[in-house]
Amino acid sequence: MTNIAVVVLDTLRKDTFDEHFGWLPGRRFERAYSTANWTVPAHASLFTGRYASEVGVHAKNNYLDCSEPTLAERLRDSGYKTRAFSANTNVTGHFDFDRGFTDFRVPEKFEYMNDKTVFDWREFSRNTSTSGVEKYLRGVYECFISDCATLPSLKAGLQLKRDRNDAVEYGGALEAQTEIEEIDFGGREFLFLNLMEAHEPYRAPAKYMTVEEPSMTNAVGDRQFGDGVDAEQTTQAYKDCIRYLSDIYQEIFHLLDEHFDYIITLSDHGEMLGEHGAWGHEHGVFNELTNVPLCISGSELSGTCTETVNLHDVHQTVLDLAGVDGSSRGESLLENVEGREILTEYMGLTSWSERRFDADREFEKYDRTLHGYAATVDYYGCETLDGFQEYGSERVNNPQKRIEQLLSELDVRDVNSDNEIPDEVKQQLEDLGYA
Repeated sequence: MTNIAVVVLDTLRKDTFDEHFGWLPGRRFERAYSTANWTVPAHASLFTGRYASEVGVHAKNNYLDCSEPTLAERLRDSGYKTRAFSANTNVTGHFDFDRGFTDFRVPEKFEYMNDKTVFDWREFSRNTSTSGVEKYLRGVYECFISDCATLPSLKAGLQLKRDRNDAVEYGGALEAQTEIEEIDFGGREFLFLNLMEAHEPYRAPAKYMTVEEPSMTNAVGDRQFGDGVDAEQTTQAYKDCIRYLSDIYQEIFHLLDEHFDYIITLSDHGEMLGEHGAWGHEHGVFNELTNVPLCISGSELSGTCTETVNLHDVHQTVLDLAGVDGSSRGESLLENVEGREILTEYMGLTSWSERRFDADREFEKYDRTLHGYAATVDYYGCETLDGFQEYGSERVNNPQKRIEQLLSELDVRDVNSDNEIPDEVKQQLEDLGYA
């Protein structure tokens, strides 16, 4: 019986991981790549073993509504207890990322999401065409006529109406630590964590912050909205958050190590800190966004692997560790790792990024798809608005042609859903610098 934990340290850059996580034991992967530039498509790949374009879960459809079974569903159906704690608004039940989890937890203020006796404000928000006060009053009416616990339901609705929803103190690690300490883990356990300490608004305990908390970058790639970015302050605040994340995750890791045979630590994407004039992670597939930390701890694993791998391989590795059959584009990372060519995808602007542009003529420029290519040697190339950008100590012949070839092998799910975000979720996205 193998217990497995997968921990996503959201938005953690590879270079800052290398600098601050030397304490983390296990096998490290120098050339691990995300499949995308931001949370939703990256987690779609992690959970399904497919590219985001194949399952149709990306900027144009934020919901994990694909027909493919998720990793948690496969493990649950094979007898695993599947647990999760997510501090990321985008990886919650609202967007269907709770599929297959028998115990899906969120920060305390949002526990109503897990209470089946409380009115499902999430589903109501999806299906109502009203907004503002009218929407809330309609929801109150539905609470009274539906088969639910009325008073707790009204309390939950009022909380959504009034709160700014910034329930995560620094990024979720403190809440996750409390949850882990309270769980009585047994055998055949799978745990997924998403922690947001490295994500905007770059907030950490006072003893870690060497600068004042910076303003939101309000950027889509190199396009800034608002008063611009204080580059030095923003970069230092990010680094301060990473120092805190390293310390708090070390405590969490030791808790997990008591119960789990394997702990897989990774990031879903990186962060732009002024490279190419870009900030955040809402645009592009630059190497700073796609080359991510990955370390597998357990069973005396050690050393460094330099083969090219990606999130699909994490998916397949979990299945192999659990002894569960399932299709995936990935390969096991436990032994005899064979690197292969990797594709990265940017599928255009999210609905909230679109609204930033309004009638701006630059909208279509930023809304087009972009792709990257990681070779089996030390090479990464990607499409950008300014041409093809290349990284690494080696070069390959005609990388754009290789991208075209990899794209031709994908069975793409063409979907462009209505991504209108409910008011309460929109506020949470604003708190993270998205909307």
